[in-house]
Amino acid sequence: MKKIILALFLFFLCLACYFIYKLTDKKELKITAIGDSTANVEGTNNIFINKDYRLVDLINVIKYNEEKNSISIHQILNNTDILIIAIGMNDIYYKIDTEPKEIYTYLNNFISRYDVLLKEINKYNYKKVYVLGYYNIYNYKNDIFTYVNYKLNRLANSYNYVYLDLNKILYNNPKYYENNGKYYLNNEGYRQILKLIVEKSKKT
Repeated sequence: MKKIILALFLFFLCLACYFIYKLTDKKELKITAIGDSTANVEGTNNIFINKDYRLVDLINVIKYNEEKNSISIHQILNNTDILIIAIGMNDIYYKIDTEPKEIYTYLNNFISRYDVLLKEINKYNYKKVYVLGYYNIYNYKNDIFTYVNYKLNRLANSYNYVYLDLNKILYNNPKYYENNGKYYLNNEGYRQILKLIVEKSKKT
């Protein structure tokens, strides 16, 4: 068992190094991930990752220049070459699980608020920005995720950011989740996101 765990760790470490190598093209570029825990990709500055963040929380973090470890989010964004954003899983699942009425009106308003976030993000200069989409842990409600991902994809493209469709790799697949019935990812889930980013970086 120890050998298997060590092998998986080394594989993940190598993959992270490859990801950074492909993105930086041998240059030391700074990679930052912000948002909820979905963006907690290996090899990034993840100071402003919080699994409890909602969209409004991340907007406020940037608007009010929150500090952590004696460094502000504005300082980090000013010195970031590659930015990875994942936010909204908490918002969407809370709505689905507790107040499913008028879900599409809610999602339209949600995307409008996401646009507010990207306007703040767009004040800084990056070489590349990745916007991570939403994945469905159920085997139903697919229309909801199809709709919000379509909207997010269009929004990201309007800023010339790279949208990543996580639903293709994480949809209803418990082996990638920390616990059944929850959307938090385990190490294998993060590996899948990392692989997707590496693949996308080859094409762009």
